[in-house]
Amino acid sequence: MYTMLIVNPTSGQGRAARAKRRLFELVSNMPHIHVRVASRPGEAEILASEAAARGFGRVVVAGGDGTINEVVNGIGDAAIPVGVIPLGTGNVLAHELGIPTNNIVRALEIIGASKTRAVDLARACIHPCKQSRGTGPQERSRLFVLMAGFGFDAAVVERVSPRAKDIFGTMAYAPAVVEQLITYSPTRFRLTLDDDSVYESEAYAIIVANCGTYARNLKVAPEAVFDDGLLDVVVFEAGRGGVWRLIGQCIGSVLQTAVGGRPATYFKTARVRVESDPPVKMQLDGDVVGSTGVDIEVLPKSLRLIVP
Repeated sequence: MYTMLIVNPTSGQGRAARAKRRLFELVSNMPHIHVRVASRPGEAEILASEAAARGFGRVVVAGGDGTINEVVNGIGDAAIPVGVIPLGTGNVLAHELGIPTNNIVRALEIIGASKTRAVDLARACIHPCKQSRGTGPQERSRLFVLMAGFGFDAAVVERVSPRAKDIFGTMAYAPAVVEQLITYSPTRFRLTLDDDSVYESEAYAIIVANCGTYARNLKVAPEAVFDDGLLDVVVFEAGRGGVWRLIGQCIGSVLQTAVGGRPATYFKTARVRVESDPPVKMQLDGDVVGSTGVDIEVLPKSLRLIVP
């Protein structure tokens, strides 16, 4: 079985660089593995699309959750198993699946065993808007594996550079978390669920989760299941302790301390429309890609992942 190994281009220093060199040594004598190093952000998606078009038997991602997101969008609806060698900052998907984050040899063994699990994906469709002068309304859509975050969550993500994450790991988020805790104000959100019911609230953040894990030792959506055909919507509300709950979650994430419990407002749904006034940023799997005014739907068991 021919495998395309797509390597994240941004992990250039510290432990990630050492792990990447070790990975290249281990696969150098594996002729069935075709190694492609993406030269710029976004190229992993192009390479994954190429792998699907050329009939590769599987795609393996050496990188973090953002690179995995690119690959999933690249293969689209092609039924190609995806393997993970975690070299990112948070490695949320690897933690969710039980793939070790500090053992490349074991990760390669898991991929070699070829055990797969069908899990849900989610698709975020940004409402039509004029992209530039002379163009009509357009709609963009992106697949995501882990979660979509709106408001405070996305504002923090936007403030942290890939270089900072590479050098400092999860601690790179600490200054952005503190800054946003001081300056961020709640937003009026409007959620429309799959039964057409509407929920409106002042909130600091909305998380639409496909899986429970948000970061190491942190489950923002404790009831989420990766293959139940549902999304878990978590609302960190203003005026109902939501800000304190949010602070606790952020501190737990940065310090890698276990934080559990259910936030104040929680929905399960197959689809949700997220709107806000004013619009706020949206992050998908750790990268800011748009803003509110988006329809999100679950795609049941549409991704095959290689698992332990």
